[in-house]
Amino acid sequence: MKNDAIHLTPIQERAQKLSIIAMIVMIIGSVGLDQVTKYVAESNLMVWENPENLKEYRGRRSPVMDIGELSADQNDPSFFLAFSFNYVRNQGAAWGFLSDWDDAYRIPFFYLVTLVAVCIIFMYLKTTPLSHRLARFTLALILSGALGNFADRIVRGYVVDFLDFRWVFPLPFHVKINIDFFPDFLGFLNMNIDSIAWAYNFPNFNWADSAITVGVILLIYDMIVLEYLRKKELSADNSPVVDGEVRRAKTG
Repeated sequence: MKNDAIHLTPIQERAQKLSIIAMIVMIIGSVGLDQVTKYVAESNLMVWENPENLKEYRGRRSPVMDIGELSADQNDPSFFLAFSFNYVRNQGAAWGFLSDWDDAYRIPFFYLVTLVAVCIIFMYLKTTPLSHRLARFTLALILSGALGNFADRIVRGYVVDFLDFRWVFPLPFHVKINIDFFPDFLGFLNMNIDSIAWAYNFPNFNWADSAITVGVILLIYDMIVLEYLRKKELSADNSPVVDGEVRRAKTG
């Protein structure tokens, strides 16, 4: 009877252990960096708060970089890009989604969603082959971001956002858009645009949000592009593909 069990060589076992250790170190480092930057932001950018009401606070904006000049004439806009540190408390999800929910529903809801997401990520990590390095790296990034924001909700009761981007891009044509049919809890999707420029203040975010976003983008790339290359090579000559690089199997 043919034995289909996969036996790892000592070198492969060592590589497996090092891969797991590296991933754990990366997750701990990412969560640590997220928490340190949030602590520094809150210590230096929060001006005032009401200890009895987390929604009552005042932060300040500290400009870091400006490219171009913000035109006062809306009929003749010019290119403008600005990056600042700007302290904001977010008790909801991305873009403040569900931040107006009653605490009795909002807090357990986000706890449950985060725990489910973490369990799903762990499941995928367990079943993803070690040879799929990019997929495992992206899952670790997403996990670190989820844990970073989850730690905020447990310790502070809100997520600290402090990275602020805003821009003005002149358009070659006049744009007129009016969307106002979304309910209040989806109010961030409503917009009224009547301009010859795209002016936007991107919602404040943090390191954890960045880790999740980058991780999702790279994971989609792995699932679509790299998985296609793997299947193409395997169907052609049964040669495994690791992150787009062909590793031909030894025979004989």
